[in-house]
Amino acid sequence: MTGSAKLVILIHGWSVRSTDTYGQLADRLALEAARDRGLRLDVRNIMLSKYVSFSDEVRMEDLARGLEAALRREFGRELDAGKRFVVITHSTGGPVVREWWDRYHPPQSSGACPMSHLIMLAPPNFGSALAQLGKSRLCRIKTWFQGAEPGARVLDWLELGSEEAWKLNRRWAVDYPDVSRGRHPVYVFTLTGQTIDRALYDHVNSYTGELGSDGVVRVAAANLNCVFVRLEQERPTAVSSGRHPKYEAPSLKMTASASSQRTAFRLVENKAHSGKTRGILTSIRREGGPSEVVDAILRCVAVDTPSAYQGICDDFESETRSIERAELIEKESRLLPGRCFIHDPCCMLVAQIEDEQGRPVEHLDFKLTAGKEGDPNLLPAGFFKDKQRNQLHRGTLTFFLNHAVMHGSGEVLSPEGGVLRPALESAEALGIEISPHVQDGWIHLLPARLNATAKTLERFVRPHTTTMIEVVMRRVMREGVYRLTRDRKSKDFTRDPGGEALD
Repeated sequence: MTGSAKLVILIHGWSVRSTDTYGQLADRLALEAARDRGLRLDVRNIMLSKYVSFSDEVRMEDLARGLEAALRREFGRELDAGKRFVVITHSTGGPVVREWWDRYHPPQSSGACPMSHLIMLAPPNFGSALAQLGKSRLCRIKTWFQGAEPGARVLDWLELGSEEAWKLNRRWAVDYPDVSRGRHPVYVFTLTGQTIDRALYDHVNSYTGELGSDGVVRVAAANLNCVFVRLEQERPTAVSSGRHPKYEAPSLKMTASASSQRTAFRLVENKAHSGKTRGILTSIRREGGPSEVVDAILRCVAVDTPSAYQGICDDFESETRSIERAELIEKESRLLPGRCFIHDPCCMLVAQIEDEQGRPVEHLDFKLTAGKEGDPNLLPAGFFKDKQRNQLHRGTLTFFLNHAVMHGSGEVLSPEGGVLRPALESAEALGIEISPHVQDGWIHLLPARLNATAKTLERFVRPHTTTMIEVVMRRVMREGVYRLTRDRKSKDFTRDPGGEALD
């Protein structure tokens, strides 16, 4: 690594009240740098963050503002002189830094960001299914609640499909330039596990044992490699005449799409979100044997050119495929004797449904369908894992799907050689069907659908990733909403026919 030694800043996750959450990572980094591994780290300035997320009044934007103020207070002169720093985050620390980056050093601007590396451990970049549970105060996991307020405003951001996360991730997918290139590149990395620490499993809440996650954050929600698609409903056309003609607009058409810039992403073997034995952060020890997490962090810190960054992206992809194969079958013998779990790669769809004026459409049924007939009952068994509607932005739905079932899978055998699951064929076609609750009247919406072939799905729905779907519905407003008349006789006009639709 060339240049002056970099500062290192560690940033913790949600509802943390003590710096012991960092475990021994800071000591391990200092030790590795002292072993002359080519790491130019300013070990005198490995900084531990202390931010408040457990107060209900604190918002994510407040934390971004506080981070900027803390940086200026501690390192103002060095940063003004061009010194840069490495950030290593755990959990919610990732979105905190991304909010700070977007607000104070936006990549679209010509200015330089003082952050050179962002290394995120298990970040809920697209939220966590557990955020709704946290706000309802049902969570019983010790690592989540320690007698403090749940931090409702931060949890609002973390809830799946939140407006704040949607806007940030949409900019990442659509508007950001390639941040790994240019005069002052920023190298971004995501490391996450897919292991469930069943000692922390909460039997009241199945999300803590959700396959495709680390018990708190889904792999697809951590990964910043994402896809954006915009679907627009066709303009309504009249299908009957008279004083109250009928209209239809049955098709959704894709009018825009984008893939985010390539971002380094790696699964880490046998790591859960938290816990001293398997926690991706808290299991790190100052000394001892090799640590896959520490090794991956050090490799990230060593990246100092765009070509090296593309190289580690390639390496991480290959290593992730190896871990997928190694962890495909989990045989649980301690808590669930003889039980086997299949860890298929999963994906998320986040659908935001609005009318053409940008207002959320809340009252509708949004279904995934299969086959040429577009029938929800034809979806492959095991394909659909979960659906969650955002509580504040009820026009946004998040679907969690089994990608292997969607695209087909070979036969899965148990460690003893028995067949755990036969080979699966890929879905012939999948689709979206939207049925508004109000489909007639002075102002209403019309049902619409989209059917996609398997080839199309391969382009836009990928393993371990999130696909953002922006759906624009046509709002039908009839002329009967507002009329002028010369008839001065008393008359109840509320039963007048709606008339034609206005352009």
